[in-house]
Amino acid sequence: MVFDMKKIKRVLKSLFYQGNWNYENMQGTGFAYMLEEINKEESFNIPDKVIKKEINYFNTHPFLLMFVVGVWFREFLDKGDPEQYKKIYSSAFGALGDSFFWHALRPASFVIAVVLAFYNPLFAIILYLFFFNFFHFFFLFRGFDIGFSYGKETIQWFNKILFNKWSSYFDIFTSFMLGIIIVLIIHKSGFENNITIYALSFGFFLAGTILAKKIDIIYSVVVAMLIVLILKVSFGV
Repeated sequence: MVFDMKKIKRVLKSLFYQGNWNYENMQGTGFAYMLEEINKEESFNIPDKVIKKEINYFNTHPFLLMFVVGVWFREFLDKGDPEQYKKIYSSAFGALGDSFFWHALRPASFVIAVVLAFYNPLFAIILYLFFFNFFHFFFLFRGFDIGFSYGKETIQWFNKILFNKWSSYFDIFTSFMLGIIIVLIIHKSGFENNITIYALSFGFFLAGTILAKKIDIIYSVVVAMLIVLILKVSFGV
């Protein structure tokens, strides 16, 4: 397999673009930095004074940054309106990224790791890091090319992969895994023959599915574990 070292270096640079995050321009310094680096790499020959103007306010989800960078270059080179679409996509990707990566993907990665931790804690940690960062690095790796190719129509690519539904899919998956975790806790605790506890587990699964978009699933896991522990200690079930 041939790796594109230029893209890999670009991804590594993007990991540091929040290094000067501040309350004045948020991620603006990093955004200008990425524009400057890619301008050199691709020999776009955009004047430095134009790039330096982009040090003003900018804020988006860090994992979707490169899409905005790609859109900016495409619009500038096509003599479009890079500033308008920079604002549009930074806001849109900020909301989409938070919904998927923080609300849905991180809890899903967590419950997968919890299930595997019952059998091999080290492997659970490794899989957690791999599963979460697969999406993280994929979007950083492909973001610029997609944004540059689609330009102001980049949202079409996200619509093609149904990205706005990914959060719901992962919420459902996480709720299902929550039920499995409760069953594993029961089994490991040695009171798996009590049908009431299995009924409770199924109830947690249904509740988790219904409330997936209302309550952070990690808190649901913690509450479920505490209730099972209380039942075991208080009633010996």
